[in-house]
Amino acid sequence: MFSQTSEYAIRALIEIATRPEGEHVLSSELGESLGIPQHYLSKILQQLVRTRVLKSVRGRSGGFRLARSAADIRLRDIVEPFEDLKKCEECILGQPVCSDAGACPLHDFWGDVRERYVNELETKSLADLTDYQLKKLGSMNAGLFKRVGSVPGKESLKQKSKRKKVGTK
Repeated sequence: MFSQTSEYAIRALIEIATRPEGEHVLSSELGESLGIPQHYLSKILQQLVRTRVLKSVRGRSGGFRLARSAADIRLRDIVEPFEDLKKCEECILGQPVCSDAGACPLHDFWGDVRERYVNELETKSLADLTDYQLKKLGSMNAGLFKRVGSVPGKESLKQKSKRKKVGTK
């Protein structure tokens, strides 16, 4: 349902949100840890800066960080710069007129799906997505965790695990 650009934006923001608050993350680091082409990701992140989802800082200790708390960033804020959300209002079968009076065969179905989709975009926060991701990763056994690949939050969990091990010695 989302474009690849939106998927990359969501994954990158979840990864940024798992980092310590205020920490700047380089686009090259994000691209490498998530398996996203770095130049493509840089353009996505710059668009999110323009829409005030992210802040960027140039220079030695620069990079990207959230412009506001993850709880205040809605899924809609993340995907709207990359998706034509007005398409949701159109007939799913492309009919020029589709209303209760002159409905297409999928009118009722699409109305229900559209309502749920828009509701999720408006109510799900980046904090919700991040919490879910970290909970799922944290419940994986070691073998599955190694095989899961480049997913948001994985690097943060590995770093936490290393800090715990160092702290217990």
